[in-house]
Amino acid sequence: MGVQYTKVHLWSTNFKDSKAGGNPKLPGLDYLHRITQTDRGETIQELDKFDSDHYMLIYHISKGAPEIAKTAVSIWSLTAIDSDKTKVKLEFQMETNGFKGLMLSSVIKLKLGKSAMGIAEELKFYIENGEPHPRKVQSQVEQNRK
Repeated sequence: MGVQYTKVHLWSTNFKDSKAGGNPKLPGLDYLHRITQTDRGETIQELDKFDSDHYMLIYHISKGAPEIAKTAVSIWSLTAIDSDKTKVKLEFQMETNGFKGLMLSSVIKLKLGKSAMGIAEELKFYIENGEPHPRKVQSQVEQNRK
């Protein structure tokens, strides 16, 4: 999960491209953050914690978070259920700015939940099949037409 953190664009429709960058600060990694291209533009997600033994990472968006976000943090983890089943947990936490952020917080929560479900579904498909989810393939076809 952590060593492939910068390859998220290979399987997730949310990301058009992703690459490693920055001077590493965490053991086991040779980068600090990933720079991604999304429909909203460039984002940078900086790793705050990486635990390869427990399949967990934490990152925050240091560039490209929505304007109403004061902070945006994600916690991703994998937990073995049995010898051939794994549970993925994706937590997205956002602290909003100002009145507009307060008013939109319920909508944001719904959108983050939907996004997390899509990411989990695409990650599951990619891990189980070794290829991107059909939704990702379709988005790449559409992107190439532009």
